[in-house]
Amino acid sequence: MYDATDSKRLVNNILDKLQRLGKLSSRSMFGGYGICYDKVMFGLVAESKFFLRADELLKKQFEAKNAEQFVYKNRGVPVLLSYYHIDETILHSEKYFIDLVNRALQSALSEQLFKKNQKSQRLKDLPNLGLSTERLLSKVGITNRELLMQIGAVNAYLKIKNVCCNVSIELLFSLAGAIEGCHVAVLSKTYRQRLLEQLDANRHRY
Repeated sequence: MYDATDSKRLVNNILDKLQRLGKLSSRSMFGGYGICYDKVMFGLVAESKFFLRADELLKKQFEAKNAEQFVYKNRGVPVLLSYYHIDETILHSEKYFIDLVNRALQSALSEQLFKKNQKSQRLKDLPNLGLSTERLLSKVGITNRELLMQIGAVNAYLKIKNVCCNVSIELLFSLAGAIEGCHVAVLSKTYRQRLLEQLDANRHRY
C-alpha cells in the first residue's frame, strides 16, 4: 500500500532535481501529481513512483527495458497512458535522468505547439478552401477547423445550401477534402459516393 506522503515527498524531490529547467509546478492529475513545465505536463507521480511521458522513440526504449507503464482507472476501466516508470537507478543517474526529461519535455512542448497551430489555423488556409468559402461557412456559424470537423462535410454543405442555394456539389467534396487534409482531386470515387449517399439521407433535416 503506497503512502500519499511518500508521493508528495517524491514530487518535491523531482522538482528539486529539475529546478534548473525553471517554470516547474505540480498539480493533481490522474489520482497523483502531474509534473509540469509552464503548464505543460511531462511527468507524473503516482503511488510513490515517478512516470515520464514518452513519445514513440522513448516508448520503444522504455518497453525494451520492460519499464512499467502507468495505468489510470477511469470509472473502473483501466486506461494505459504514455507514461513510463523511472526507477531509482535512473533517478540517481543525474545526467541520464536529465537527458530523458529533456527529451520528454521537448516532445510534450512540440505536441502542444502543434495542437495550438491546428486550432489557430483559419478555414481559408485548409486544402480546397479560400476566403469565399470561409465567409460562407462563417454565415452558418462555422468559424474554425474544430467546428467544421465536428459538424462534418455533409452537414456543413447542407447548412450553406440552405442560405445560398446556388452552391455546387463540388463544395461538398472540397469540404470533405479540407477535413481529410487533402486536395479534392485525391478523394476516391467510393468516398465521393458515400458522401452523396449521406447527403441524400440528411437533406430532410435542412
